[in-house]
Amino acid sequence: MKYILLITICLLGWRLQAQTELDTIQVRETTVRQSIGSQIRTWQMKDIASYSGQSIAELLKAEGNIFIKSYGLGSLATSSIRGGSAGHTLVLWNDLPLPTPTLGLLDLSLLPSHSIESLRLERGGNSALWGSGAIGGVVSRRNQADFSNRLSANLHAEFGSFGRMHQQLKLSAGNDKIQAVTKVSNLQAANDFYYQIRPDLPRIQQTNARIEQQNILQDIYWRPKVGQQLAIHFWQQFADRQIPPTTVQTRSIATQKDKATRLVVHWQQNLKKGVWNTKIGYIDEEQTYFDQFTSLNEFAVLMGETNVHWSLQQQHRFILGATHTYTRASTSNYQSGRKEYRSALFASYIWQKKQWQSQVSLRQSLVDGALVPTTPSWNLTYHPTTKVVWKAKISRNFRLPTLNDRYWEPVGNPDLLPESGWSEEVSMAWQQADFSTSLTAFNRNISNWILWSRLEGQNFWSPNNIASVWSRGLEIRFSWRHKYLQFHTGYDWIRSTNEVALAAPQIAKGQQLY
Repeated sequence: MKYILLITICLLGWRLQAQTELDTIQVRETTVRQSIGSQIRTWQMKDIASYSGQSIAELLKAEGNIFIKSYGLGSLATSSIRGGSAGHTLVLWNDLPLPTPTLGLLDLSLLPSHSIESLRLERGGNSALWGSGAIGGVVSRRNQADFSNRLSANLHAEFGSFGRMHQQLKLSAGNDKIQAVTKVSNLQAANDFYYQIRPDLPRIQQTNARIEQQNILQDIYWRPKVGQQLAIHFWQQFADRQIPPTTVQTRSIATQKDKATRLVVHWQQNLKKGVWNTKIGYIDEEQTYFDQFTSLNEFAVLMGETNVHWSLQQQHRFILGATHTYTRASTSNYQSGRKEYRSALFASYIWQKKQWQSQVSLRQSLVDGALVPTTPSWNLTYHPTTKVVWKAKISRNFRLPTLNDRYWEPVGNPDLLPESGWSEEVSMAWQQADFSTSLTAFNRNISNWILWSRLEGQNFWSPNNIASVWSRGLEIRFSWRHKYLQFHTGYDWIRSTNEVALAAPQIAKGQQLY
């Protein structure tokens, strides 16, 4: 499949770009669940276009003001928002959670930026609306229809140093009733560059660092009647990566192959005073790792959700929803395949009058028949003038133990508790014409933090609820726009410390986490 994809792109590559310019239309995202008191940054298609040949990790690193830990070009990339771990960032694709149930995190280097129409980064905890993992923040990737489009084609190609080649093709066709969008891409790089570890050591060439990645995406939108829409999103991905040697290795033969199939079917129905949404999502992924031995990890997730958004007299808005998820996973380190069932009810009430907005949200989850912590949140927004806005937010958040934490043989711990705690934040923003600035202060305490550690008397490492982490900080943002020019800058001061002294790993009380 990936070779057919590459040949197709190359045959069309003689004409690098052919696109019909059409008037844009505004799409009202009635299905988006977000906290009115959160700090939110959004990117639309025109903003994402400059990162066409790069991953979401590169975009968030450059413009999101969040820390991205990367192990090199094409290698594993994870995020840390407000001092949280990689598993504390919830990544969504059309509201379908993407983190793997085995590790509880997502490799952001595998998310191409060209595959979406909008991206939203919401800082702070939001477990009341999104559930497990939404402790540090939520990254939401969305595809949207443009029913004004009739026919367009766009081909983008990049060629760079060290064998880097990237090609992507987007075809769109339809009318005011139905739209179809097809996106295919190919990325490859040898990454055989030279580097120097220290000034007193010779330059060496990077080896075993080749990457290949292919993506196929298909979006279909259908409006049978006014106020009704069916959307189908399909995404298949292939990735083949060599894993280069570390600084203490002379050579490496390790490789990793990833294959993922993802599907979302979304029905939206306008009501008299609101919107009803029903979604079904499916993920099937497998990962094959080789280094002297072969390790195969695979999982499948089936998710269903329904929710209703409705309004009363413009002052009262409600969100009520239910979700259920079935997960099946197997790895070389599970004695047998593992299954998990998650169900949840969530609700949100938004009140608005004059300069004030207030939101109260609540979520109750059930995992394999057991209740997990109830997660409430309260948000407040106040506009004393048209140029100034104050925001405040208090929320309880949680993260469930991963399947590896519970079932990795022989050290898994099925009795692990969810990581949970409270977070608070307050912010002030001021906007004058094309200039805006904001200041945010936040505080978060998470207990039962899960670490792989060696307890007293043990000669092996195992997952345990042994850490308690206190995160706090300040975020400053400046933004200026003028015609075709944009300027964004910011500064974050974050201190995230462990509040319990640990022996293995050795972490002193009050020590900054890295």
